[in-house]
Amino acid sequence: MPILLVGTEPFVSSLARLCAAGSHHVRALTTADFLANPSPAQEHEVIIEAETTSTSLKKDLLQRLRIGRPEGILLTCALNASATIAAGWTHAPERVVGFGVLPPVPAQGTVELARGLQTSEAAFARAVEFWESLGQQTARVADGAGLVRARVLCAMINEAIGAVQEDVATPADIDLAMKLGMNYPRGPLEWGDEIGLDTVLAVMMALQEEWGEDRYRPAPLLRRMVAAGRLGKKSGAGFYPYPSAGAPHSAPMA
Repeated sequence: MPILLVGTEPFVSSLARLCAAGSHHVRALTTADFLANPSPAQEHEVIIEAETTSTSLKKDLLQRLRIGRPEGILLTCALNASATIAAGWTHAPERVVGFGVLPPVPAQGTVELARGLQTSEAAFARAVEFWESLGQQTARVADGAGLVRARVLCAMINEAIGAVQEDVATPADIDLAMKLGMNYPRGPLEWGDEIGLDTVLAVMMALQEEWGEDRYRPAPLLRRMVAAGRLGKKSGAGFYPYPSAGAPHSAPMA
């Protein structure tokens, strides 16, 4: 099955590996590369949009992506915009289905799926079939920015960043407390570095806009980290330094 995958790292690489493992032909592009030289989406059965850092770029991307095949669907990563909002930026909103994952995406994991108000039953059924063909379980969730995992996790990451800002503890001690005390596989600041602090900021901004509540207000330190280009693993530095791919160095940077 020919798949077009467009978005931001580390989502693009992680999803590309998952699709390739399912023996699909995947054309994977960053948002910048696609916008500079749009690919003919008409030749692809499934289009996966994973721009998670900017709603303006996401809107531009979705306005340019064209579903050519009659059976084609567009899967939008509903972290920084709901499936309903994202579908409204496309030429075929009835064929748009929201999904939610967090990298790294395991070979046999769970993908959250959300119907937009415009999503047809046929498109949703095809989305379920596609993800399950990749070995993923599908969880039907209500539409909304962040869906389930990203909403909960990014709020926790944002709170941990606030604790760093207020000198409650160092990043290493906060992560250690959550790993040993709560049995988490990663500490919240390690998670933020893993998925990208720019994505965390975008999710928090989308949640605050959608709900208008202070609990979703991005921590000032989070905004400053993103402004400084310290995005986590993909930039080589976040709350920890990343001289090479792998686990964070033991000495925190903030």
